Amino acid sequence: MNLQEYYDTIMQLSHGIVVTLDLNGEIIHGNTRLENITGYSMKELAGKDWFETFIARDEREDARREVFRKAKENKISKISGDIRTRGGSKVYIDWNIKQLTDSRSNIVSILCVGQDVTGHMLRQEGLLYERFTLIERNKELNCLFEISKLGGDLDLNLKETMDRIVQLMPSGFQNPEKTHVRLRIGNLSWETPGYRKTENFLVEAVDAHRDIRGTITVAVEAPENYGRPVFIDDEKDLLMTVAQQIAIIVAKKEIKSAKIELEQQLRQADRLAKIGQFSAGVAHEINEPLSNILGYAQLALQTPELQDQVRMDLSSIVDSSLHAREIIKKLMFFSRQLPPQLIPTNINETITEALRITETAAKRNDIVVKCDFAADLPSVPADPQHIKQVIVNLAANAIQAMSGGGTLEIRTLSDKNDAYIIVEDNGPGIPEAELKQIFNPFFTTKDVDKGTGLGLSVVLGIVKAHKGVIQVRSEPGKGTCFEIALPCQQNNITDD
Repeated sequence: MNLQEYYDTIMQLSHGIVVTLDLNGEIIHGNTRLENITGYSMKELAGKDWFETFIARDEREDARREVFRKAKENKISKISGDIRTRGGSKVYIDWNIKQLTDSRSNIVSILCVGQDVTGHMLRQEGLLYERFTLIERNKELNCLFEISKLGGDLDLNLKETMDRIVQLMPSGFQNPEKTHVRLRIGNLSWETPGYRKTENFLVEAVDAHRDIRGTITVAVEAPENYGRPVFIDDEKDLLMTVAQQIAIIVAKKEIKSAKIELEQQLRQADRLAKIGQFSAGVAHEINEPLSNILGYAQLALQTPELQDQVRMDLSSIVDSSLHAREIIKKLMFFSRQLPPQLIPTNINETITEALRITETAAKRNDIVVKCDFAADLPSVPADPQHIKQVIVNLAANAIQAMSGGGTLEIRTLSDKNDAYIIVEDNGPGIPEAELKQIFNPFFTTKDVDKGTGLGLSVVLGIVKAHKGVIQVRSEPGKGTCFEIALPCQQNNITDD
């Protein structure tokens, strides 16, 4: 047996992968084990560059430098790496590398003997991935636990709760520092600092009571060659669960808010009922003696040859009595002692008649009154005197507010079964803090001698008695607008 046959026999009998490379990295020899693993025959491999054939493009140069560096050490060196087979699969190999020299100790080739450790590496990768998923699951559970605590905190309002949930969300994902979250509920929105929507994102609907209230979006900045899915399945489940938790929290907060609002309405209704009873009693008690005072004062004014001072004093008594009678009338309206007498009413004509009462005050204050009435406005079942009271009160308030002049615009229009009255001015407007109280009885910002605080509460009572709705919007410096909707049909009235 010559030396070449001996060498070939050794290579074939080896249980490992045996390959010999020349100093350019080209394949000189290889055994059957190499053929079986790679899927290439030695006829195909002979003379081919090892690194070009088996190593991934972006790893070739590093692998080439490492192999030749180890070969120069003049000892058996160990190196680990992976190769790509003919079929494209990855095989992990632990290599022992040794230089081969001639009689003059010059390196002539490199002998590489390796063991296939793919099974071991895959098991190791599996264990590492299991460890990774356990860590991620723990993060997700902690995130859900903290969110459930926030949902149970009754001291937090909805905005505070949602903001804390959004800031907490990134901690449940693989890369918290590269995870952005945005939550939208209705017209409200919460975001993590520096939020931006990347090409890697998930969106989940927030569905409360079978009604989509908003969405929650998670976007991730994934680095190149990340090596893992940007979102693992557990993270998708986490987002779905968080969306469900948010929906539950929204529903609970809404129920709580509705309960608080209902309690406030009941307390307010109780207070109004007591005030109404008191007002009605006071009105009845004062009305009779006041009528006597007014009547006697008016009779006394008819006495001939009264002194001027006496006439002035009697006129003051009459004026004060008439003013007091107007206050009593408002108290009667407020306490609903004067129920509306509903008849088919032309709202446009009623408004025109009411504006005649405020015409003088408007001219005195340099107020321009504009009317824009819908010609096709249907008649409305209403009490004309009560509707006049509404228009007079709203117009008077607007005129007093625009002490330096301005424009008062009154419009009517119809929509389906409702008639609308819109009273708008370009006065100073109403601050938000006061806007919430303007319909409360006896609330006023006017001087003592200029208002009782009953005008708008009377307006509200009249509109409600007509089964209508009144809304107000105002912005300081830009004016105020009252919008009244009255039904064109009611059960006990028919329009002939």
